[in-house]
Amino acid sequence: MFDSSLITYAVSLHFSQKINDIVISTLQAIADETGNRFMIENKIPPHITIGAFHAAREEEAKLLQLVEDFARDQKAGSVQFSEVGDFNGKVLFLQPEKNNFLSEINKKLHTLLLPEFEKAENGYYLPDIWFPHTTLATRLNQNQFSAAKEIAKKISLPLEAPIEELAVYQCSPFLELKKFGLSR
Repeated sequence: MFDSSLITYAVSLHFSQKINDIVISTLQAIADETGNRFMIENKIPPHITIGAFHAAREEEAKLLQLVEDFARDQKAGSVQFSEVGDFNGKVLFLQPEKNNFLSEINKKLHTLLLPEFEKAENGYYLPDIWFPHTTLATRLNQNQFSAAKEIAKKISLPLEAPIEELAVYQCSPFLELKKFGLSR
């Protein structure tokens, strides 16, 4: 059973500024057209989450240190967004092809952190069931979803997206804790 005193932490990959600009302009256009401003108001940057873990607040420094050490050993990579997808008509996202870079970084992160911390988000980020995505809009109603999907179609796909950073976030409330550059 989940211990409510634990905090959920997410580890995510970040893109080059060019890709960030494309995604952010799409987020803004969706927010302007639909009135759904969740991504904008919560200042959620373009990213792909590669792991989510529960930890006590007093374990935060240990988690950050482990992720910093992990990031130091990781090389920058890239993904190719191949299509726009959705989860039940409520979340719209860019879907990257699940390449070796994504699969390996996800697997290595879990190998390192699962012995120390509990999996979060019902294990959705575990290597065998993980579905990488970059959210464009969430908590959409049916009308918002249709409008958001039309806007997302304007993104020129396939889109090659360099991965340059890894970051750790506290979830609910969303708060960026630390970013780490990946080696070239």
